[in-house]
Amino acid sequence: MRPIAAAVTGALLFCASLLAQNNRSAVSLTGNDTASCTVPDPCRTFDVAISKTNAGGEVIVLSSAGYGPFTVTKSISIISPPAYHAALAPTSGNAITINADNALVVLRGLTLNGSLGGQNGILFTGQTASPSGTTLSVENCVIGGFSGNGISFVRNGILFVTNLIARQNVYDAIYVDGSPGNPSWASIDHALLEKSLNAALEVQNASVAIRDSIAAAGYVGFWALASGPASTADVSVENCQATHNTYGYIAGNGGGTAQLIVSDSVAWANGYGLFADDNGTVRASNNRVSRNSIGLWQLGAGVFRSRGNNTVDGNSTATSGTITTFGPM
Repeated sequence: MRPIAAAVTGALLFCASLLAQNNRSAVSLTGNDTASCTVPDPCRTFDVAISKTNAGGEVIVLSSAGYGPFTVTKSISIISPPAYHAALAPTSGNAITINADNALVVLRGLTLNGSLGGQNGILFTGQTASPSGTTLSVENCVIGGFSGNGISFVRNGILFVTNLIARQNVYDAIYVDGSPGNPSWASIDHALLEKSLNAALEVQNASVAIRDSIAAAGYVGFWALASGPASTADVSVENCQATHNTYGYIAGNGGGTAQLIVSDSVAWANGYGLFADDNGTVRASNNRVSRNSIGLWQLGAGVFRSRGNNTVDGNSTATSGTITTFGPM
């Protein structure tokens, strides 16, 4: 009987430990990772707090501090209130890695600093399912100085970004990809994307809408690329500005099918304003295009369709290639 009693006791203790998981956990500068991670008894790092939180729960920040990189494997919300500075500054790898299928992940109010050697600010890779079924929301965050991407969303899923500052990331500020036949999709609102060595926004196998955002002082502002032969990139840009980039807005330059809609937006002081490259289609309406080397540019097998109501003035060359005008639809 004693072995049975011991087994029952062990099972009860195991169940009790599961029940002891928090719906709301907390981290603090003065926290301790041996604590319960509750609000009255916070932990020190996000990784430990996440491990003590139920799926679908939240981890909240109680004081300004550096909290170290972490990995997400389940539905969770990581929330830093506006009163606090919650920083992550990895010396290698990623600040935040998301490895979760069929999950809802919310990241709010975090500052990610890659200047000490970090590769990506936020990396979403999913796990095994295709599509992953995961939705990631990035809200009120600052991401800068990473050697790779600010946000690298590289498996099938859904991405929401709002009120983002991404500055001086060596490759892309935001990179969105999926896979042929299972594209990701994203919605981006109010993003300031500064000095990306490659692109402020690069889209591969994905459908992305971006509005009220600025891409400045990089190589490409907004890019529907579709580099692989079976890939598709579909991007809608509304009320945005591309300024002081080599290229403001591009569709194409890859082996797949790329489409870019640009409306009510500004291309100002770029090398090239709006550009339809090989395998790309640009549809432009009601934009202001000025002080670029070339305002509207069609090259090779690219298709450039202008609604005819764009203001193209004050560029070194107004248009180059074939610009096809269409009327109201």
